[in-house]
Amino acid sequence: MRIVKLASSSNPLLISARFTGRIIVFVALATIEHVNAADRVIDMRDAKEVIQAYLRATYARDFLEAYRFISAEDRKVRDINRYVQQRGAFSGFTLEVGRKLSESIQVTLVKTEESSNRARFEISYKVPDPAKIAPLVGNWDRFRLNALPAAERNEILKRLDEQKNNRAIEMSEGEEKFELVKENGEWRVFLNWAAGVSISLRLDLAKAPALDVRLSTDRVVVVPGDLFEISLKIKNPTQQPVTMRIGHLVEPQNVADYLDFVQCGFLLPVTVAAGEEQEYSGTYMLRGSVPEGVRQLTLNYDFRVVK
Repeated sequence: MRIVKLASSSNPLLISARFTGRIIVFVALATIEHVNAADRVIDMRDAKEVIQAYLRATYARDFLEAYRFISAEDRKVRDINRYVQQRGAFSGFTLEVGRKLSESIQVTLVKTEESSNRARFEISYKVPDPAKIAPLVGNWDRFRLNALPAAERNEILKRLDEQKNNRAIEMSEGEEKFELVKENGEWRVFLNWAAGVSISLRLDLAKAPALDVRLSTDRVVVVPGDLFEISLKIKNPTQQPVTMRIGHLVEPQNVADYLDFVQCGFLLPVTVAAGEEQEYSGTYMLRGSVPEGVRQLTLNYDFRVVK
């Protein structure tokens, strides 16, 4: 599922190729900010309305609101606190701006396949382009936005209302697929969190053909937010010590930043003595904020002998 990200903690202008931080958020404290969103009346029996409400909440990074549209099966995998913390929710006036913009999101059902309690939908959508809005909202600097005095906040909201009424907000368009399940007569978005993300592991020895390298596994399945460990056994069958660099290439590149190296014994050049074998290990974490719908990644190890 594609997610258009309003902002990230490091780059507020980033727009992910997939439409849908690490901030500690407690539900008890967030409830006050969430009252306005929760007061919206959503007909949960209307699949289009549920999809639109979910997209509006994720666009605004109002993940406390978004969670209530997610299926019970998914909730068994990730509770609300973990979900909100991992996704990096907006708060304060930044959240208010996000919600204001999300009101302009438009959803059109393109294709529907529906059974008694499960359905697949193809939609087309239009959402406000965060990059085009950025100059009006301080380039999505959350600290700056949340510190603005009331008069400046009101002016920003007023200008956003004027642009909305004049249809002057520049929009991004796209298409996406959703799967929904019916629970007690109400539709919920099914994200299949239990399936995890499959990460394939590959070796590129084109620039170090003399080495004998083995991976501990060629594939791992990871639930976003969890750690996993990979080990490499490197044998040097030559008569000379070999020093090498081991590069990491994550594909597709647009989600590479969501895979973190927590601890890695081979980020720096390593040397294996003549005729010897050494083992190195690395610990990684797939961020919980990885865009929904990402189901496969490839981690390539690129070996280069250092002269």
